[in-house]
Amino acid sequence: MKEPLQNKRILIVGGSSGIGLAVAKQACQAGGEIIIASRNAAEKYNDLAATVGHDIETHSFDATSENETEKALKIIGDIDHLVITARPEITPAPFAETDLKQAKEAFETKFWGQYQLIQKAQCHISQNGSIVMTTGIAGEKIFRNSSTMSIINSATEAFCRSLAVELAPMRVNAVSPGFVAPKSPEVEEYAQQFPSGKIASPEEVAEAYIYLMESSYTTGLSVVIDGGARLI
Repeated sequence: MKEPLQNKRILIVGGSSGIGLAVAKQACQAGGEIIIASRNAAEKYNDLAATVGHDIETHSFDATSENETEKALKIIGDIDHLVITARPEITPAPFAETDLKQAKEAFETKFWGQYQLIQKAQCHISQNGSIVMTTGIAGEKIFRNSSTMSIINSATEAFCRSLAVELAPMRVNAVSPGFVAPKSPEVEEYAQQFPSGKIASPEEVAEAYIYLMESSYTTGLSVVIDGGARLI
């Protein structure tokens, strides 16, 4: 029986580290042809290929730039699956003290970056393929000092559901990770309260992206991988 990802071209934007790199390794093991993109993926080709354990394709571009995205996608060509795992840098802070410039930059990276990337990439994706976006637990459960990420993640989940309707029969889903290693000792201690008793490894979260690419009847879904963090 042929594996669902066998010989499928899979573009992973944000795939040079963390969850994205874990997705690349698992998708490669499932027989996929891996394309890793990030701001510096091409420069890291040797290290990335060694980590994934197979020959890969790499491209460097800024996913928030329309021009860079269009140029890269023309070179990459047709794909079967698009995975987006890029994440912003933002310092947790009370809403009243949140740096507005930093908040806007986080929106630009995570929400508008995914928005414009999908808008440009949709014509390159197989109609039998899929898009897997990334949200986060702050869209599922309210945490103090995380108002910006709560808004971004909630908006991304609504965006996912809208695209599942508008881009059908192409499937569009999202993964909502909880606390993922590496984290501070304080977060490690906090995670001991979860039903799982720990924070997640990137590999554990990556399994959800593989599932969503392989599941031909799943669309418009946000899969939460949080070890039960929402329950406490």
